[in-house]
Amino acid sequence: MDAVSNPPDAERLQLAETVMQELRALSTVQDRLDQYAMHRFGINRTDLRALDLIGQAGVISPTALAIALGMSTGATSAVLDRLESAGYASREPDPSHRRRTLVRQTPRAEKLGEAIFGPMISGTIGEAAGYPDSALASIAEFLGAHRALLTRYLSAVADAADPAASASAGGDV
Repeated sequence: MDAVSNPPDAERLQLAETVMQELRALSTVQDRLDQYAMHRFGINRTDLRALDLIGQAGVISPTALAIALGMSTGATSAVLDRLESAGYASREPDPSHRRRTLVRQTPRAEKLGEAIFGPMISGTIGEAAGYPDSALASIAEFLGAHRALLTRYLSAVADAADPAASASAGGDV
């Protein structure tokens, strides 16, 4: 490649497009992993996502889970009913507030999650260990910024779908 036919800005744009292509491909493979996990757990996609959020939090309120899922508290209650019935989540009283409930994964869910996702987690950590600290910091920063972009976008489209929410939130991204 010479600088005349492929100036630095074009190279940079190509690299950014490659990153986007890799993110899309990663999303597709992640979807296949989720399909495998759903099959192994015997639950649907929404329930798997809820179980993941519960696991990430360690312990979470049903209301916080509903917000994270982007669902109503009633729909989230149905998700929790299914997860409890399957033996993957438990609701318990909040020791600091008698009228609140907390949700956590059961040991059964943790064990199955480790069997399914453990190899991917340790493999990813192993892959990451081969990169210099500065590269890992940049990757983490990029992924965090991308997650924030997705969150803003989803909030904007949710607001656009609900004119009352959009008017009260002030509208734009």
